[in-house]
Amino acid sequence: MDFKEFARLEVDGWSDEDLAETYVTRFSRATDMAVAPMLACLEPGCDLLDLCCGQGNLSAAAHDSGFRVTGLDFSREMLAHAHERAPDVVFIVGDAQEMPFDDGAFDAVTCGFGLMHVPDQPKALAEVARVLRPGGRFVMASWHGPDVSETFALLYGSVQAHGATSVKMPESPDFHQFARETTARDLFDKAGLTLDRFETIACHWDLDDPAGVIEIFQNGAPRASYLLTNQPKKNLQAIRKAITAEARRKFANGDGWKVPMPAALAVATRR
Repeated sequence: MDFKEFARLEVDGWSDEDLAETYVTRFSRATDMAVAPMLACLEPGCDLLDLCCGQGNLSAAAHDSGFRVTGLDFSREMLAHAHERAPDVVFIVGDAQEMPFDDGAFDAVTCGFGLMHVPDQPKALAEVARVLRPGGRFVMASWHGPDVSETFALLYGSVQAHGATSVKMPESPDFHQFARETTARDLFDKAGLTLDRFETIACHWDLDDPAGVIEIFQNGAPRASYLLTNQPKKNLQAIRKAITAEARRKFANGDGWKVPMPAALAVATRR
């Protein structure tokens, strides 16, 4: 299937300085919670590629833990944040679908919440297998979909109930497919990777305002931003009202709101 429009959406989104800033300062508070569980799957000291490294949160932690780290991402805006966070790590602008590395160059590859943003995901997985040495390990995290995640169920349900039918997302890969164990196992297997471990990481956002849920999605994630920003004003207001009201009710936690963002952790070995 042709995902060219989706590819442009992702490139344009991650090239937007404001969106990148919101992702780094707000959205990634949930992604940060997956860093330690991901690195715990690997032996420190190995040559590690942090694929789709974004703002470099995992790259920085891996470097501090003794890994020899290379970070790869297509977004120069996100890599600017990565350089600032981890100045001693080598960061490269590049495409996950055509990596600029030799076969078997790395002992391990990590990908924290990045593979779902790649248009040709099977090709990216094949590239992961190519740059891994035989027996090398691939560790990735992805967001659970509405079948597991109350937050994504709230987002999608509110858009379905109150959004304009004229607002259509470009054709794109299934955003949550790697969070389904059977699907992930099949995709990995076709790329030459054997799924060894699959579990859930309990990530979340701590917010002081339930309206923060829609603000983070609209201003810090390309797909959600496209879907929400293109709504007519009255539809967006209705979506915002519905998400905020339900988040206020469901996620209250003391004086704030604890918004669940469960993630799937998948660990595979290169055959």
